[in-house]
Amino acid sequence: MTKLNENPWAQMPPSSKRRIEEWSERDLFWITDLKGAYGFHIRSSTPFRENSTRLRLKGIVIGKNVTDEGADFYLVLQRNDDWQIFKVLCLDLISAAVNAPTDRSMIAAIETRLRRWQQLLKSDLQKQLSIETQMGLFSELLCMRDVMAPRLGLGEAVKKWGGPTADKQDFVCDSSAVEVKSYLSSKGPTVIVSSVQQLWTDKDRLYLAVYGLSPSDAGATIEDIFTELTTLLNGNLDAKELFETKVGQYGFAPEFNAGELTKFIADGQRFYSVFEPFPRINPTFVAGEITSVKYTIDLSRCSRFEIQEGDLHI
Repeated sequence: MTKLNENPWAQMPPSSKRRIEEWSERDLFWITDLKGAYGFHIRSSTPFRENSTRLRLKGIVIGKNVTDEGADFYLVLQRNDDWQIFKVLCLDLISAAVNAPTDRSMIAAIETRLRRWQQLLKSDLQKQLSIETQMGLFSELLCMRDVMAPRLGLGEAVKKWGGPTADKQDFVCDSSAVEVKSYLSSKGPTVIVSSVQQLWTDKDRLYLAVYGLSPSDAGATIEDIFTELTTLLNGNLDAKELFETKVGQYGFAPEFNAGELTKFIADGQRFYSVFEPFPRINPTFVAGEITSVKYTIDLSRCSRFEIQEGDLHI
């Protein structure tokens, strides 16, 4: 098996193809095009579906061809300097291919992986995740695992999770919503509300779940919780794909971010019922000329709104 820092295309001249012998049970090839651009080739007895080539992978050209010998699917990198990220993508597709029992299931698995990569490549995978981003994702995954999943089931909790694109609360259910916040325990329980909609809803109940986090070598990373949840979702492939896609929208990919992640201990967990007169900004009182709102709440002064986890009605 090739090592991640080895370039499998390094000694290949333009317009060449080399079978990937490590996984000989499938027809998988490293290729270069006429100009020497690096590529990956899969041959299948079953054609790839039309929507496979409609996917848009940043910096990568997708193509397919059907001949009497079989169906071919190609990925060609536009900038060879980006080969390391491209190789990780290819290895991910190889894993999907060799673990699929039939060509038809292989195609479905590869298309699932490509949709995930479509989202990942929109992010700057070379950029380290900020501590704030890690804290936000860490706390939302904790809430999904420990609060939402026991009440809804993990698959349903994934569906209710808005991810980083949520324009309102982090979890929106039929009659309730939950906004998740975190803070560094060393700095005290203050949280930032980044829009007027985060603490306002037309649902019957709105809750604020808050996690105090401390960096610690004895703690866990977002990759640890991500791995735990994806393992639990193995029996629900649609929910697993949706979960991986939403996590990818944060710019997190275990293939790239694992070595730079902070370990956290959740040493504080509080829940608040958000009702009048909870300190929040009413969007109906905000002038139309104001296009964004951001404010900070000192939760040490909000004890009268605090509830126990058992009082949550999700």
